[in-house]
Amino acid sequence: MKRYRYYVFILFIAGLFVVPQLWTQKMILGADALFHYNRFYETAEQIKTGNFSYFISLFGFQQSGRIVNAVYGPLFSYLQGGLVLLAGSWFRYQVLSNFLVTLLAGCSLFKLLTYDKIMESTAFLTAIIFMTTYSINYWVLNQGFTSWGTSLLPLCLIPLVDLKNDHFPVVKIALSMAVMTQIHTLTAMMLGLIYAPFFIVYARKRWGNALFKLAKTIALYVCLSINVWISLFLINMGDQLKMPFINSEMSEKAIDLGGAYWLQQPGILRVLLIFFFLFGLVYWCKIQRFTKQLLIFSGIFFFLSTSLVPWDWLVAHRVPLITLIQFPFRFFAPFTVLFLFFIASLIHDLAGKKVLFGGLLFLSVFSIGQNLQLLTHELNQWNSQTLESKHTFVRVSEATARQSFYSTDLEKALKAVEKSSPDYLPIYHNDTTNKYKSYEKQILASQTSVSKVVKNNQLELSWQSKQAGPIQLPVVIYQNTKIIEGNQEITPTAVTNIGVPTIKQKSGKNTVHVRYDPPGYIAVVFALCALSWFGTFLWCLYQFFTKTG
Repeated sequence: MKRYRYYVFILFIAGLFVVPQLWTQKMILGADALFHYNRFYETAEQIKTGNFSYFISLFGFQQSGRIVNAVYGPLFSYLQGGLVLLAGSWFRYQVLSNFLVTLLAGCSLFKLLTYDKIMESTAFLTAIIFMTTYSINYWVLNQGFTSWGTSLLPLCLIPLVDLKNDHFPVVKIALSMAVMTQIHTLTAMMLGLIYAPFFIVYARKRWGNALFKLAKTIALYVCLSINVWISLFLINMGDQLKMPFINSEMSEKAIDLGGAYWLQQPGILRVLLIFFFLFGLVYWCKIQRFTKQLLIFSGIFFFLSTSLVPWDWLVAHRVPLITLIQFPFRFFAPFTVLFLFFIASLIHDLAGKKVLFGGLLFLSVFSIGQNLQLLTHELNQWNSQTLESKHTFVRVSEATARQSFYSTDLEKALKAVEKSSPDYLPIYHNDTTNKYKSYEKQILASQTSVSKVVKNNQLELSWQSKQAGPIQLPVVIYQNTKIIEGNQEITPTAVTNIGVPTIKQKSGKNTVHVRYDPPGYIAVVFALCALSWFGTFLWCLYQFFTKTG
């Protein structure tokens, strides 16, 4: 029962961090807010209305028929949609999501550390510091989705403890990778990078058996995450997608340059890093091999987050996968988790050094105060900072726009403030023009004359025309998108650079339906994925009751 008391304390601290927002009734809208709010509005409305479309957007993103969620955390986006429905307004959703991401972070790291037999008091204080880092506040302050993956990353590192103890947990590793893939693919890739060296250490004396278990793990992982990979394959097979922008100046967002705020929040973080790093070096001969490995591998991620890596050169020479990273500071999130794991492990190894625990206690309490101060400062900017920025447009007065985020009509805010994010749009004619501007002109500025409603899991577009002739519909089409008039499919007479179709209209009222028809094998693949999750869930239940019984 004593351990559960610490979870209650973590719950209390997570609640403490949303008190400033509840007290001030203000919000923080970061650069990624509108993109993710549109994603979750989409899934919320699908759940609410029963009109489901796994691939194209029926409600969010100006009802444009864009593909986003299918290739970006598909299952987790439905969980977020459920939270949106539960909250009922964007303000309440922001409070709820901030609370949950912080709570998950604290509980996740506490569970990892206690699983490794580290003292609960040490695990608790380390978890508090984790809750205040920018790796978690990235969501709170900027709506950066990396934080959700990072909050659960410690849970996904539990297999490292098993590997340390010469046990290869096939289901744990596959499940951890699959869960992370359903949340944030880039964090899943980093999780795989973390597993790799620990697997090599484990496999040194048992390569045959280790590779066999690795093959089983990969097979189960593929079954659990195949919905993501088959969607990427299907869409990229027929369309060239506009991926998130290529950052040609990646080094500018390294933690030693423009991304320094990752290292500066909370303010005591640099002191903590230097203090425990030096302590680890001084007592290097007295700490366990696993603790040393945590320091070394966390150091690799720290190095990758700096401008010491020639990121700009790698991007310029189109080195594979580099452009997907966009910002080197993203490597700082796994570094944070691994280094905090190292700190707790160091204190455990040097249990007689009371100064370590005392230092951790002081730094954790100080970090709480600094985090509350930071949150209060950012919330106080709500009424003074404009909502409009490059590629973000306010369609009403600033005061009305702000008030719309408190309305129970979730669509009101998304219409009041719009952003022309072009991620995952199809690219036609090998066009290289600015896709932000194309989306602004062809979708955002073309909403007034065409009415859009959702019926029978598809978009219904209707409009009046005085004469027959061509019309450009404010939707986006992919290879498997169908435009139906009556019972007949219409072939567009032209398609723009981002997939906006032109069709022939008739005089009077026009009505067409837009839907996405994937190949038949997709249903089979999705059924396999669902059965894999169900089977894994039953196996986990069996293991739980067998051990507790």
